[in-house]
Amino acid sequence: MSSLPIFITPVANSSDEPVFPILFTWSTPDAQIKEVLVIPDDDWLEEANVESNVLNIDEGQLYEFGYEASDILSEWINELDTDEVIAFDPELTAQLIETTYDCKGLEPAFEVISVHDWFQQRGIDIEQEFDAFDLAMPAHLLPPDELIAVLLQISHNNGLFEIPETDQSQD
Repeated sequence: MSSLPIFITPVANSSDEPVFPILFTWSTPDAQIKEVLVIPDDDWLEEANVESNVLNIDEGQLYEFGYEASDILSEWINELDTDEVIAFDPELTAQLIETTYDCKGLEPAFEVISVHDWFQQRGIDIEQEFDAFDLAMPAHLLPPDELIAVLLQISHNNGLFEIPETDQSQD
């Protein structure tokens, strides 16, 4: 049994030409799922706009409900004590994480590795696991929080981690 995997998935400002993140979703060390909208850095907006995306997130929502990159990075530094995070699309995820760190003059604190590679190293065929879930759509089209939930469930079902006990004792 290994430590809890940290899965992460972003949504970019554009599906055609991604430049910056507008949303990050990740699993936490206690098997919870966090999702945060990202307020675009001014430099990002000089390079690209928020375009139509799979979640229909617009720029107004980012400013109303989003968080600055520095807040997100602080949370990751405090919460994600890991050398690697696991992503369905590692290239895009690494690019958007680097963009987030770069706007604050920092380097990412962890490496992004492929979900497929991570499961394969553990002898698990992730595509077969997705098929067993009988998903309503291909995994790459699932909303980010549902994709992370499925990946956590597959990991748990295959004995890769135990869900941490929560203290539910009554006084």
